[in-house]
Amino acid sequence: MQFYKDINGKYAEVFLKLREILLSFQDIKETKNAKQTSYSDSYAIVAMMRDRGDKFVFALGKGYVLQEKYPFLEGDGKIVRHMYFYDMSDVNEALIREIIEETLVLNMEADERKRLKKNLMKAL
Repeated sequence: MQFYKDINGKYAEVFLKLREILLSFQDIKETKNAKQTSYSDSYAIVAMMRDRGDKFVFALGKGYVLQEKYPFLEGDGKIVRHMYFYDMSDVNEALIREIIEETLVLNMEADERKRLKKNLMKAL
């Protein structure tokens, strides 16, 4: 499990701080997977984390939408965007909290859009 590697690894302090921030949100749950530790609310994934050797990766599930507001997010894949951490000085708790809050709102909005679309299709 990646979780156990991360809590004992080079970036353990970063991992534990980001984990503390994520789990401080009432609706966020942690899932320990073989390749990453993920955090989700009742709607969708919020973030995933893992050590990549030369950096610690904080991947955001709604990153492609967040990138407009937070252009420093990295990645050009279809959905996920990343923040990289090299030590504790890179962790800006206020910014991380803001990004998580924005992600939670995006997850709720996406779920509501799905529900509305489903109801609309039933009505037709």
